[in-house]
Amino acid sequence: MELNQGKKLAETYCTSCHQFPKAKTFPKKYWEEVLPVMSFFLSAQKEGTQLSDFKNPIAKQRLLASGLFPKAPLVTKAEWKMIQEYYFLNASKENKPELTPNFIYKMPQFTKEVFPWKAKMEGLTYLNFYEGIYDIGYNTKTSNYHLKLDNKGNETVKTKIESPLVNVIKNGNIEFLLLLGRMANVDEPTGKIIIESKTGLSKFIESLERPIDFVIEDLDKDGVPEILVAEFGKYLGGINIYTKGEKGVVKKNIYAKPGAIKFVLKDINKDGLKDFYVLLAQENESVYLFLNKGNLEFEKQRIISLPPDYGTTYFEMLDFDKDGDLDIITSSGDSDDFVSVLKPNHGVRLHENLGNHKYKQVWFHKQEGSYGTVSADFDNDGDIDIASIGYYASAKNKKQESFLYFENIGKQKSGWSFKTYSLADDNLENSCFMLIKAKDVDNDGDLDIILGSNAGIFGEDKKTIISKNWQNNGGAITVLKNNYK
Repeated sequence: MELNQGKKLAETYCTSCHQFPKAKTFPKKYWEEVLPVMSFFLSAQKEGTQLSDFKNPIAKQRLLASGLFPKAPLVTKAEWKMIQEYYFLNASKENKPELTPNFIYKMPQFTKEVFPWKAKMEGLTYLNFYEGIYDIGYNTKTSNYHLKLDNKGNETVKTKIESPLVNVIKNGNIEFLLLLGRMANVDEPTGKIIIESKTGLSKFIESLERPIDFVIEDLDKDGVPEILVAEFGKYLGGINIYTKGEKGVVKKNIYAKPGAIKFVLKDINKDGLKDFYVLLAQENESVYLFLNKGNLEFEKQRIISLPPDYGTTYFEMLDFDKDGDLDIITSSGDSDDFVSVLKPNHGVRLHENLGNHKYKQVWFHKQEGSYGTVSADFDNDGDIDIASIGYYASAKNKKQESFLYFENIGKQKSGWSFKTYSLADDNLENSCFMLIKAKDVDNDGDLDIILGSNAGIFGEDKKTIISKNWQNNGGAITVLKNNYK
């Protein structure tokens, strides 16, 4: 009887923040790691216990002032015990994967090349390619840089910056740089947008909550562009619009919860105003559509909702099935907060657009630590293929899942079908791929794939070995040259 009560209590209180997490999804050791953190949201923790984030005095002060953690318990000690027992006693006996991946290791369409740029670092934090230039951000133990490389790996521009670079918007002769702030995931607002020009760096917008993405767009059609920022944060964060006025920067909050990762802007209803889709992670794993109502007012609509254990990291919107509307591809693979077990729901998902902003999952492939995709017709056969990185795969002894290429072979009676390729299962020393781009790097008319590595997931000893390798031999950037003819 108590177990049933525990489940009912969990369904009542856990779903106030996210989808109901089923106990059988993970083994007991995972719930032993998660539930003490969740207890703070119900004020059910043991007397004297501290959230690890409280070690940062600024984060502690802001979290306590936020009202996020109730001062009075929402559940009794007996009720919290029943919630815990429901998860502990119904946990899975072992953590079985959702499916056993089956890879083809010879991938004739692509030739793997180690990019010759050599540098001592912990890894890349930003990667792009345009007009024959590799545009990157990278960090060492003590410093962060914005760097431009030619196609031979020679550094042409190198700028030291305050914190990790995560995005760049080029506007004529200047570049807007989005800086993450503190690399550690804690609620201290140290992110920034700065401007880089030929004369150097200048301040623009400060005190951002671990920003991940931003867009410059005239959202209200007043002739002055606004800056839309996805401030991921941790427990605090949000989606904010910043306007530069005569009296300084004005901030308007659009969504007051953490987890925003990426924007896609579209004028959905053809009214001349840009609407936006956004991927939210953290506890509220969702894709939302924000309809622009004018005057910087938006109406939000959740179009995809996923369980909180998925750890969603990225999404793409494209007409995958060529029926005239936008489908969605999501990556699930974050393992940064709770790391004790492999995650059976990590992987790549295809969500078909059914019309009227309704979506249905029609395909899934397991990939540990799935962190991002690039989808395009790589083999020029008229359909869309998918390339995906698994950032945490190498840390979980699943290097073969660090990069997967799904060759689309069409829709069968059983659903979408793909041939799944992995890089060769040897010589994957650079396989901590955190960044992926599809670009025509050799100007031959087809899309190549660029992979950027970051060793931040490893312990200090392994990080040192990898860093020395990148310094001596290169390899922080891997290029998969497309051999399609």
